[in-house]
Amino acid sequence: MTLSALVVDFGGVLDDFGERSSGQAVDTEVETAPVARALEWLRARGVAVALLSNGEGRPTAIDCDRLFDVVAVSAETGFRKPAAASFRHVLGQLGVPADWCAFLDDEPRNVAAAVETGMVGIVHSGVESTLHELSVLFASELDEQS
Repeated sequence: MTLSALVVDFGGVLDDFGERSSGQAVDTEVETAPVARALEWLRARGVAVALLSNGEGRPTAIDCDRLFDVVAVSAETGFRKPAAASFRHVLGQLGVPADWCAFLDDEPRNVAAAVETGMVGIVHSGVESTLHELSVLFASELDEQS
């Protein structure tokens, strides 16, 4: 199986700085969260990356134009996760079939719904485990980094 796209939620994933954010102040104006850095790296190597959020608008804490090929937020699309229509919409925007795409979210029910549509699911439970999952799923792209 070759994956060519990754769809990511914002809250609880891209604003997670890992152990360093546990009780410590992190200057988000200066520092980029580890998962966001991984997205930048994957996107630079040809992996299509999309944001799928139930938010009311584009997150202002990150540079959406730098990180994503597609930004789909509920307030603009009218679809909310875990509805299958939200996943179909972003897949259509990316122009990839579901089985070529992984979905990353911190809500297990959203990941389960994405898997039901044919996507590969990743439940974000921490920075280290998510980075490991991404390295396994996008091994050919990440192997080039070594």
